[in-house]
Amino acid sequence: MATREACRGALTSSYDIPDVLIGQIRRTTYALVATAVAIIGLARHADFIIVYQRYTVLMASWLIVFMLAVAQWIFSLRERPYTGWSHRLDTLHVVVSLPVYNEDALTLDRVLFALARQTRLPDAVHVVDDGSRVSYQQLRDHWEHDPVLGPRLMWTRQRNAGKKHAQAACFTAHPAADIFVTLDSDTTLTSNAIEEGLRPFLRRDIYSVAGLELAWNHSKNWLTLMSGSRTLSWQLLSCAAQNVAGGDVTVNRGTFALYRAGMIRDVVPAYLAETFLGHRIKLGDDAALTLFAECRGRAVQQPTAVCLAMYPENLRHHLRQWTRWMRGSTIRTCWRLRYLRLTSYTWWYTLLSSWAFALSIGATVAAAITWPQSETYAASAVLAMFVWSVLMALRTTTVRRSDQNWLDRLIVILIAPMTALWVTLVLRPVRIYGIATFLRQGWMTRSQVEIATIASPDLITASTAEGR
Repeated sequence: MATREACRGALTSSYDIPDVLIGQIRRTTYALVATAVAIIGLARHADFIIVYQRYTVLMASWLIVFMLAVAQWIFSLRERPYTGWSHRLDTLHVVVSLPVYNEDALTLDRVLFALARQTRLPDAVHVVDDGSRVSYQQLRDHWEHDPVLGPRLMWTRQRNAGKKHAQAACFTAHPAADIFVTLDSDTTLTSNAIEEGLRPFLRRDIYSVAGLELAWNHSKNWLTLMSGSRTLSWQLLSCAAQNVAGGDVTVNRGTFALYRAGMIRDVVPAYLAETFLGHRIKLGDDAALTLFAECRGRAVQQPTAVCLAMYPENLRHHLRQWTRWMRGSTIRTCWRLRYLRLTSYTWWYTLLSSWAFALSIGATVAAAITWPQSETYAASAVLAMFVWSVLMALRTTTVRRSDQNWLDRLIVILIAPMTALWVTLVLRPVRIYGIATFLRQGWMTRSQVEIATIASPDLITASTAEGR
């Protein structure tokens, strides 16, 4: 441990990586709140069925969606992290797959620094430079001579081929691996992230583990604040419910996830050769690996395995990223309905959430057509959206970061209605656009350094690489 604490970065002597504590939720308090909301909501929905008799089917459908939302809330309250350890976990050969493409040099340096400080060190860290225009020679020289990370580090460069092929270069180069850790090049791990991420593998039916993703630059501006809050709330509610109800998390985030290596090696050919309606699929890599794991066993979430990712800091980057995600999500939705078991929680969650999304669009159109008769209904829907967003935000208070205080956590709750409006008025139309254009599989981002941690040292232009 002393050696790990003494490690230095290549571009700065040290990085202040926050500690993160996941507290226990006050189940009784939250259950009482959820019960009160459920009673009021059920009464209101029943009233809508009576008042809007011309739209009985639509109102009854919304009642079902509301009941499912309450059930999801109740499930999420029961999530607990996996605990326990055994000698078998000590002997696992753990390999970190770290694709790099036009990443900020200082950010990548911090990512490697965090890997060198893990309480459970990986056995290998394979950096695959996917034809970046940025030179990382200074980083490579430093970390290859680091006493902790150096003996474990493998650094290769290839012609730009995309994230899937960069990951596959690692997957096929380590036949002795027992666990592959997929890590994004802008994602910093807390000191015990790998150790905590390995604990669920004590159960042999678990094939994939998702870490809990926080925003490193959470307080950079209003956009990162909203995005970080929304993503954290989604993980603590929706993903937690999936974890408890069936052990089937729909997406083990690409920022930080762990997989059984045998399964990964088996699916590499299908992973690289995936097509949809005759088109080669490049997007949705994390959801694809999660789906492979679910077809083999279980994919779960470990809330104590924490990572901190860089979130888009400007609107253009944010919308391009969301469009890319929605295009990949459209294909993954089809694959889940086709390949998952009808008895699995994920299959039904995918079906019902897709139905609820379509229903929300239908309700919006119906409200517009019948205005002003639908004014009461619209006002109630907006109020319900605000209340639900605040309830979701309350869950984030269980996450305590050493770089935040009570005021930071209060702000997350106070901005929850604004975040809900952003999702409804901005991200929902972008989602529709992503669904309509899902066969456009270009990467859309990373053609250059997107986010810099701070003013980085001068970056040397390397040979021109293909754009994604």
